[in-house]
Amino acid sequence: MVTSLDGAESMSGFQFPNINPVDSDRLRKLRSTIGSGPVLILTHDNPDPDAFASGKVFATLFQVAWGISSRLVYSGMVARAENKAMLRLLTPEWEQEDVLSDIKHYSAIVLVDTQPGAGNNSLMDGVDPQVVIDHHYPIQKGLDRIAFTDVRTEMGATVSLAFQYLEAAGIIPDEGLATAIFYGIHADTMGLSRGGSTTDQEIYIQLLKLINRDLLAQIAQARLPREYFSTFTRGLRATRIYGQVVICCLGEMHHPDFVAEIADLLIRLENIRAALCLGYHHRTIYLSLRTMQPEMDAGSLIQKVVVPPGKAGGHGTIAGGRMPLNAGSVDRIVAEIESRFLRVMGETTHKGEDLLL
Repeated sequence: MVTSLDGAESMSGFQFPNINPVDSDRLRKLRSTIGSGPVLILTHDNPDPDAFASGKVFATLFQVAWGISSRLVYSGMVARAENKAMLRLLTPEWEQEDVLSDIKHYSAIVLVDTQPGAGNNSLMDGVDPQVVIDHHYPIQKGLDRIAFTDVRTEMGATVSLAFQYLEAAGIIPDEGLATAIFYGIHADTMGLSRGGSTTDQEIYIQLLKLINRDLLAQIAQARLPREYFSTFTRGLRATRIYGQVVICCLGEMHHPDFVAEIADLLIRLENIRAALCLGYHHRTIYLSLRTMQPEMDAGSLIQKVVVPPGKAGGHGTIAGGRMPLNAGSVDRIVAEIESRFLRVMGETTHKGEDLLL
């Protein structure tokens, strides 16, 4: 049960973080923007824990604070074992739907953890949401048309800024929602080790008082299918080192999430400052980029690697993108991406070496 501050006797030790830019005026504007409901909450394709948690936070806010119902919809697939476990155990309200229908039925569309024009969500061209909540770089053009926006690229996770709306409304999450928020921050910042702001840190630490550790363990240690290990082995065999960067080309993948898992591992290779992993799924090439230092700005780097009609974005040490395979061979497009990456990183003079000796 989610409770207001006045009814939280069993949670009396909980204290909200001190700094919150969301005030009563922002809440009133959000309330007037979403109308009388129901509200449609959307996120990016192939959503992650941050997206799932962010959407559930706003659905909770709308229902508890204002009695307004919501429908949460994602597109694409949820394939990573941890993400599937989170969807099942903590955020089962989300529904999968690749083609949106009857959007006129809703008083407002809320887009979380993505932006219009980012190219990674199912919102149709020409349809603007009423609300956009995100933390990704770059900030897309046209946000000035949106009635209510909160895009803060300095945040490590979208759910951290979403949580601040609960705080402003005096709502304390129950252990299920608290665990979802906690894991959303954990996943996007790798336990505060990657791109977490002071606000992310404060919320993360405060939520330790509320989370369900058994549920958290079931998600963080979710069982892995055999295909995970076969793809993992293939990825390591396909990895090459160029000076201080590493590139892994997985080829065809069962699910697009795997490029992020491989990139997370490869950036830990000693003497490496950037790792790029790419592979294709259903006529789309997916990329994940990781860097060692936030000042390298993975979001800016990947913008130089992924060119139109591709889309890309990121923040701090993490970035991702996609490139359609509408024309040209996979091998040619992959070679072009790898060549641009090596030029951007200044590693064109190095001959690639296999990772596995």
